Amino acid sequence: MNAVKEKAYAKINLFLDVVGKRDDGFHDIKTVMHTVSLCDEVTVISSYSDKPRVRMTVEGNKYLPSDSRNLAYRAAALYLERAGVKARVELKLKKKIPMSAGLAGGSTDAAAVLRALNRINQKKLTEKLLLDIAGELGSDVPFCLVGKTALCEGRGEKIERLPHISIGYAVIAIADERVSTPKAYSELDKMFSDFDGTKSTGGDERYEKIISSLRRSVLDKSALFNVFENSVLPVCQGADGLKRELLELGAEASLMSGSGPSVFGIFKSLEMAEIAKNKLEEKGVKAFVATSV
Repeated sequence: MNAVKEKAYAKINLFLDVVGKRDDGFHDIKTVMHTVSLCDEVTVISSYSDKPRVRMTVEGNKYLPSDSRNLAYRAAALYLERAGVKARVELKLKKKIPMSAGLAGGSTDAAAVLRALNRINQKKLTEKLLLDIAGELGSDVPFCLVGKTALCEGRGEKIERLPHISIGYAVIAIADERVSTPKAYSELDKMFSDFDGTKSTGGDERYEKIISSLRRSVLDKSALFNVFENSVLPVCQGADGLKRELLELGAEASLMSGSGPSVFGIFKSLEMAEIAKNKLEEKGVKAFVATSV
């Protein structure tokens, strides 16, 4: 029997733009993702079996399924299939990252399972093969597999590693309302004419600024950008309010992550971040302080 523990780190988007609509109905994106210390913990236990088997338990979120509806479960099953491994795999997930919040909580769990199983099986699959599996599981899983700071394009599967910088102290706050990702994309399609190029999202200039700064190993906070704020914030008043409140509490910059409803603010010091987090929690807002990892 082999057992491996992996931390499954959340991500935030420092930049996120939609650059086109594909024939298959999906969208091409351009995003800079960044790994932060908020994390789940995944324990993977593998033992010999006459055929591949997966069993999963979840702690910390009673609403999260523990069967094939869970991305981490599917990651284990797909790894065993592609690697040709006969094993009984037990997954133990300790959940802390909020679900459906724009932080890649499910994707990072799946990535952690892939990393753990490959460690247990003496790196039987190359990084390229792991990334291929990750891309089949979901758009954010490839980045979560490699982590740090990266430019991700296509559906998210085309990854260019960037210098990994420290953003300081981030307060991540979760709004109560949620707008589904398909709905958020649908509203953007209406706003930007199905991304046919006739209407600019306004992201091009910010993109050049943020990539230029990151390649110098610094972060130009004025270049933070998320196109989904156009479609989500008008109908998700909680997230809109949290963004303003983080700035009022002293954040140097604030942005929604993914399609929300999480919003993060970047603070100069841990003390300022902790004060902001505590003030938000006093109002009943779920909030976390996180750093770059």
